[in-house]
Amino acid sequence: MSKLEGVSLPFRTCSVVRNDYNYNDEYNVGHPDALSTGDENGKGVVNEQAGGTTDIKVRECSIARNKYNNNNQYNDATA
Repeated sequence: MSKLEGVSLPFRTCSVVRNDYNYNDEYNVGHPDALSTGDENGKGVVNEQAGGTTDIKVRECSIARNKYNNNNQYNDATA
C-alpha cells in the first residue's frame, strides 16, 4: 500500500459513512433508488416508464402537445 493510500483510507471511510449508500446497501442498477418506481430518485426503466415522477409527467405533457404520439407514431413508415 502506498503512503497516499494509507493516508486516504480513513477519509474514504468517513465519506462512505456520510453517504446514503454504503457497503451493505450499495447503489447499483438493481437498487430501488436507481429504478423508475414512482419517486424522484429512479431514472432506470420499470414497466416501460423511465425517469422520476417529474420526468414522466413532463414527457407525458410533451407527448400530448406533439402531433406524434402512441396512436400516431413517428417511425420509418411515416418519415
